[in-house]
Amino acid sequence: MIKTTYLSEDNITRTKGGNATVEKRTLEEAAEITLLNVPPWTAVKMHGHDKQWEVYAWGDCRKAYVCLIDEEHELVNNSDTELNIMAVKGRTNYSYDEIAEMFFLWGYSVYHGSLIVK
Repeated sequence: MIKTTYLSEDNITRTKGGNATVEKRTLEEAAEITLLNVPPWTAVKMHGHDKQWEVYAWGDCRKAYVCLIDEEHELVNNSDTELNIMAVKGRTNYSYDEIAEMFFLWGYSVYHGSLIVK
């Protein structure tokens, strides 16, 4: 579940008059964030996640690919360009919609399954 809170007033200020609030949305219990540099014509083989979910977030295209707990996915780079992918993993048994909502809020188009670049 996405938890919504607000930063403490002690930690924020307005740069031009008035009062300010900063909303904070958290996808709780994310366990690991990794940068994957995937060379051209390289694949991360099909693999499963039995105790955690994983999202491949492709920042250049603002696309995120979700693999839930007990599912399999792969990352295939069949292009001439290196891919820089952020892999986010967590152990909470979220639904696809819960994970997709968070990445959508970050400006990503969200897909369920493998990331395959041709």
